[in-house]
Amino acid sequence: MVHSNCHTHTVFCDGKNTPEEMLLAAIDKGFSCLGFSFHGPMTPDAVWTIRPEKLPAYTAEIRRLQNVYGDRIEILHGIELDRDCCGVDPADYDYMIAAVHQLTGGELHYDVDDTAATLRTCRDTLYGGSWLALAADYYDRVAEFTCRVRPTIVAHLDLIEKFNEDNALFDSGDPAYQALACDCADRILAACPDVLFEVNTGAMYRCGKKQPYPAPFLLRHLYERGAKVIVTADAHTTDALDFAFDKALAAIRAAGFDTVYELRKVDGKAKAVSVKL
Repeated sequence: MVHSNCHTHTVFCDGKNTPEEMLLAAIDKGFSCLGFSFHGPMTPDAVWTIRPEKLPAYTAEIRRLQNVYGDRIEILHGIELDRDCCGVDPADYDYMIAAVHQLTGGELHYDVDDTAATLRTCRDTLYGGSWLALAADYYDRVAEFTCRVRPTIVAHLDLIEKFNEDNALFDSGDPAYQALACDCADRILAACPDVLFEVNTGAMYRCGKKQPYPAPFLLRHLYERGAKVIVTADAHTTDALDFAFDKALAAIRAAGFDTVYELRKVDGKAKAVSVKL
């Protein structure tokens, strides 16, 4: 059973609760470890990221919580680093989650997980109405960024599927689309064989998505390639900290995995620790 979450947002970026509120909820749920992450500052600014001037206060608060509650639960200080992040040094944190939330062209920036309408506008404006062209650029950005920064965790690998339940936007069963997603995973594994791919339930909580990221075909591909997976909630509220973990674990088992990983601090550093299913 998984008793931790390392993808946790708070009021310092786009979360709804304070770090202490999130931590106390995790303790109540019987968690053995909670990892705090935040959306690093970006250029240009995005409303869902931490402001650069808040970074010292954020770190000070996590350190305070470690001092106050460290005998009750393990607390990790992480970062979710986006492709367009700036002004932070990943070495200052216990672990790094790598993510691509935006597609850009010139001065135009589109958050791919904003709304279905935003993603359609992005497709029409930047990619001539082609979903495959959009997907090709998205997966190329994910692979390039992940291989460059070599994170601990890859966030929501197929984030462009957020509003595509039942193929509402594009045909996710299209072999050409699936090849783009699988090639992205292969590129990442070739450069970062020990990276953890998160099985993320965040959209299940926030918008009723029926299954976690990544999609079943991509999760099976990861299993066939010997990838490592970690369950995360991408929690922005206290009640989302372990939301649908049972469904995530069922999807992981269905893909063939018999092991998942959790982050724990070993010899002062965040390490991936295996958990048998």
